[in-house]
Amino acid sequence: MPKENPEFADIYGVAPHVVPDAHDAPRRNVVVQPRTDIVTLLGRTSNRAGFDTDTCLLSEIDESCRLDKQGMYELRFKHSVYRPHFANEKDCDFYGALGPDETASLREFWDRVNGF
Repeated sequence: MPKENPEFADIYGVAPHVVPDAHDAPRRNVVVQPRTDIVTLLGRTSNRAGFDTDTCLLSEIDESCRLDKQGMYELRFKHSVYRPHFANEKDCDFYGALGPDETASLREFWDRVNGF
């Protein structure tokens, strides 16, 4: 069953017809701003080349939310997705939520890049 009410630090596999992907596969995304009608996500890549602390956050393996490789979240993969997509797991498949330490790191990163 889909988790249609995304929360900060939730991980979703977002279908390429919702957020285009070069590999034409669901990209793992983390929720960073769950607003009323539009949800802001950061895409995750398993390629850590070009890591920059100003625009990227490292992400470790976390099998509990299907993060099976080390990777990073990048601001260049920031997307806005209409909330109704989260009610359909073919659009946004809920993979799990980050643990407390990872959620705190994500919050710190997101607040810093937004000037809070």
